[in-house]
Amino acid sequence: MRCCVRPAKAKSYWKPVSSVLSSVRSSSSSTTNPDDSDLIQESIVPTFHFQASLPRLPIPRLAETKRRYLNAFEPIASSNEEHASATKAIDDFASNEGQRLHEELVERDKANKHTNFITGPWSSMYLRDRRSIMLNHNPFLLMQDDSRPEFRDQLVRAAVLIRSSLRFMNSLRKSVLEPDVFHTQPDKSTTPFFQNFISRVPSSLSWYPAYFLSAFPLDMSQYKNLFSSTRIPQLGRDVLVADEQAKHIVVLKGGHFYAFDVIKTNGTLASTSDIYNQLKSISEDRAPPAVPVSVLTSEERDTWAVARSELEATNKETLNQIDSAILLLCLDDDNVDKFEDAVPSFLRGNGQNRWFDKSFQLILDKSGQAAIHFEHAWGDGISILRYVNDMYKDSLQSTFSPTSIRGGESGEVRRLDFKLDSEVRVAIEKAKKRFDERVAQLSVHHIQYEKFGKKFIKSKKQNADAILQLTLQAAFYAQYGFIPSTYESCSTAAFKHGRTETVRSATMETAAFIKAIQSGNKSQLAELLTKVSAKHSTLTGEAQKGQGFDRHLFALKCLAEEKGLTPEFFQHPSYLKMGHIILSTSTLPPAEALVFGGFAPVTPDGLGVGYGGRDDVLGYGVTAYPTRDPFEYLKNVEKTLDVIYDVLKSIA
Repeated sequence: MRCCVRPAKAKSYWKPVSSVLSSVRSSSSSTTNPDDSDLIQESIVPTFHFQASLPRLPIPRLAETKRRYLNAFEPIASSNEEHASATKAIDDFASNEGQRLHEELVERDKANKHTNFITGPWSSMYLRDRRSIMLNHNPFLLMQDDSRPEFRDQLVRAAVLIRSSLRFMNSLRKSVLEPDVFHTQPDKSTTPFFQNFISRVPSSLSWYPAYFLSAFPLDMSQYKNLFSSTRIPQLGRDVLVADEQAKHIVVLKGGHFYAFDVIKTNGTLASTSDIYNQLKSISEDRAPPAVPVSVLTSEERDTWAVARSELEATNKETLNQIDSAILLLCLDDDNVDKFEDAVPSFLRGNGQNRWFDKSFQLILDKSGQAAIHFEHAWGDGISILRYVNDMYKDSLQSTFSPTSIRGGESGEVRRLDFKLDSEVRVAIEKAKKRFDERVAQLSVHHIQYEKFGKKFIKSKKQNADAILQLTLQAAFYAQYGFIPSTYESCSTAAFKHGRTETVRSATMETAAFIKAIQSGNKSQLAELLTKVSAKHSTLTGEAQKGQGFDRHLFALKCLAEEKGLTPEFFQHPSYLKMGHIILSTSTLPPAEALVFGGFAPVTPDGLGVGYGGRDDVLGYGVTAYPTRDPFEYLKNVEKTLDVIYDVLKSIA
């Protein structure tokens, strides 16, 4: 999440994955009118060509995990005694149950070469969480406006974006969507020669010649749950379901659900004109005020599971239509004019025009401003970012004028009406009350800082992300007097079924800089800043290679629980403190399609901080619950940036 809704100089300020995506190119992207073809791309390299030969995520050595854990705990420890206690706890664990669990984890990993050691536990972590997925898990991404004013009409833009989305889906399902590849030397690996050559290499070997030419294919297993997918609540553990046979989309407007087919009986896609006319008929429907059934999806998962089972008794087919829909479009009746309105609108809405279980929802406000809200259990954002970028770029190729878009033939639109008994109606009333109570607790604030940007940081040979992370920790320390447990997500998509690893950006190097700020000694601070930058680069590089410690310890914890073991280490205050994330942070790689994104804190006393910038501007957006003051926090961010600016200027 970042800056304002339409920042003058900045476009993207949030990232659920590492900047590895910034070099993913789609050289075979279509540049034709989206209605001229049902395919957004026609890659000669099959979409999943590299999947079989991707390297497997390594399991770190237990000794390295112990070392990294203690290094990360040291800056957040309140005393030497607390750090010593943490050291003893992990030493005892690593010498006893930890070693045995690690050995078993390695053996299981060897026996399951089709995946990796963290995929199952990490997916289960999301699906077993009984809290509401609204605010606790689901984030959003705000898209750039269409540069053409005539395409900012809500229905026109929705039709264009849906058409481009269908083209993306069609290319994906026909395996002609270009594979995700991190190109470090694109002059070698994006040439026709390379693509023709690599397409002829067997899938079981294809990763190796790509790697030889410094092209790193990325895992694409998450894409199977991008379309026609949903999360279904069940007692104890939810499930993910997908239906590739679905031919329809679902539209939410005013709390009412509508469905219409977008794949014809002959397999071709509906045109932009057809889609527009169907949306127009929905907008003209004079249905009575809706009972907000969708607010049930904001409930705690077991509560929703019980309510859904009651709903299914008389609404099974209606629920199936929603679950299996290719995508869910939310047409809102209000306009979003500023950052403080955008975050609440796209992060949770009003309780009746969202279905939080869908893999993603395409949301358009009355003025045609578009956003993506997505559920997190099925993926980590890498596929969503690719989809949004390609879809947005494709939509700009549309050559229709609004009048020609409106000239298509209308198709059949089905309103999906729920039959509600008294028990379900009571459940909905309770859900709406709890929804209102939850969302009232969240506050939002942002700043845009224009004294310098990433270009200036890089000119001083510093790591821009390191500097921005340092700013967040220093501002928190200035306000609350301690260095918090800090989380930054980093993609491990370079590995088969890779998800994420954590960059623990609070380090002894950041602590040293923070505590030296009051000295005002620029030469000392410049030296410390360089150390902060170098350390952060090392940690990020290790995380990208699967060499963090968070996922390893989490896998060991899950294995212990499976075996009925209760190692003391996982209840030790140091482990609980490390896992209690106060600064949950994320940023976005530069992307033409995106303005910013948003998410809520992951703990009641935490901050959800989106940050980032362009060459000459930095942006920060913060969400918080009542225990934290985001307004004062961002004042401290600005003060810290002023200090860092002076320090950077002193570096030759």
